[in-house]
Amino acid sequence: MRNLIPSFLRVVMRRLGADDRGAFGILVGTLLGTGVLLGMAALTVDVGQLYQERAELQNGADSGAVAVAKSCVTGQACVPDRAANYANLNAKDGASAVTLVCGSGPNSGLSGCPGSSGTSVDCPSAPTSATNYVDVHTATRTAGGSSLLPPVFARTLTGNAGYQGSTVLACARAVWGPAVKVSQSIAMTLSLCAWNRATGGSSPPTFGNEVVIFVRDAPNAPTCAGLSAPGEFGWLADSGGCSAAIDVTQSGPVAGTDPGKNISKACQDILTSYVASGQPIFIPIFDTTTGTGSGATYHMVGLAAFVLTGYANMNPLKDVIPAPYTKADCPNGQTTPSCIFGHFTQALVPASTTVGSGTYFGAAIVKLAG
Repeated sequence: MRNLIPSFLRVVMRRLGADDRGAFGILVGTLLGTGVLLGMAALTVDVGQLYQERAELQNGADSGAVAVAKSCVTGQACVPDRAANYANLNAKDGASAVTLVCGSGPNSGLSGCPGSSGTSVDCPSAPTSATNYVDVHTATRTAGGSSLLPPVFARTLTGNAGYQGSTVLACARAVWGPAVKVSQSIAMTLSLCAWNRATGGSSPPTFGNEVVIFVRDAPNAPTCAGLSAPGEFGWLADSGGCSAAIDVTQSGPVAGTDPGKNISKACQDILTSYVASGQPIFIPIFDTTTGTGSGATYHMVGLAAFVLTGYANMNPLKDVIPAPYTKADCPNGQTTPSCIFGHFTQALVPASTTVGSGTYFGAAIVKLAG
């Protein structure tokens, strides 16, 4: 097709192309001279950088608040220093500033939080005094130690030569409290009496003491005032695999099966696995019972975290009895009681969506709020 175009027209077309390139150069020069292109660059690059910094600081505040809240649940006191580590891990340059860690909770050691500024980069006002919470405030810090995020183009704009950058802020709040539901618990329940004897019945409770817990009719077993049959623990109606879904916020009792005398093959296997792993199990606490045998029901008041270390008289399982206990601590008398051994602890319930406000038995939930 090129050969069909006369030579004089080809010359004209080349000149027109050269003129277009010249016009484009003039246009670019004009835009640069008037600051339009630099302004667009400042808008897209510098503002985008600020948004990125804000996202990193918020992620750092979120993960830092959850980490500190977890330390409040599983330790003797909160560990505010955990916030700095998580804030730095969420920054692309590995550096962020944690300007404040504050909050409230039993034995938390946290200072109270100041009033909220009401801005989008601040946490809301402190919740009610009954709420356990921690706030983590983060701010810009560069790898060189500056608290200003330096601009890329904004300083080149007319009248903006003195602009050194901005300090970006973020804040996150995590709350923690008693867990009130668990999707999969071992199909067993423990009495409030057993909990009180094991932990001293104090506030805060004492965790970690090795205890033996009986079923009813155990010879020489401690008595639990206010409890009818069964006694200190019993088996619940399970949904398969010796597991049960527990929600202590639901009204009414939870039906039980035989109160500890018979043990299914599924429960034999799960008891053996928990003793071997040392992982805490989440067990509902009951305060009263009605009925007997397979007609017994239990009124649930909370969830406990329990580390199972052994068992006795769980036929046909071979006894596993941890020190300092011996076989004599679970006597094979006329009524042949079953016993479990272990200690109460503090642990986080996974995949729960509810933070309760009731009695704390060691099973807790942590979540972001505000």
